[in-house]
Amino acid sequence: MTGRFTVRPEHRLHSGPEYDRAYRQGVRAGDHLFAVNVVPNALPHARLGMSVSTKSVGNAVERNRVRRLVREVFRHRREELPALDFVVTTRPGARGAARAELVASLERLMTVAVRKASTDTARPGNPSRDRR
Repeated sequence: MTGRFTVRPEHRLHSGPEYDRAYRQGVRAGDHLFAVNVVPNALPHARLGMSVSTKSVGNAVERNRVRRLVREVFRHRREELPALDFVVTTRPGARGAARAELVASLERLMTVAVRKASTDTARPGNPSRDRR
């Protein structure tokens, strides 16, 4: 796919240490469908990483459906997102959930995570401000 909604390599997380950093140092927002971890990055744009497991979603067809949906939500919101690394993890409630429910949940969690990250880095003396 080409065009402005493509998730280009520079907008993706690629290595284990990038995911580990989001899990260790980031803030999290979650519900029964997804958990979203976010951590500031030193780039001028947001990046996306996903962890979609067989245990939480099901077979390859279902995992790929959820991955496409997560990428779609990220692509549509990418321009308005601050310079954060987002790691989206599925939870067992995502198995068999309707598309509209998944989209609504993910959009809400991304908004909550961005708000939490901005208040977390704004606090004086917060060491996460120095980790960028």
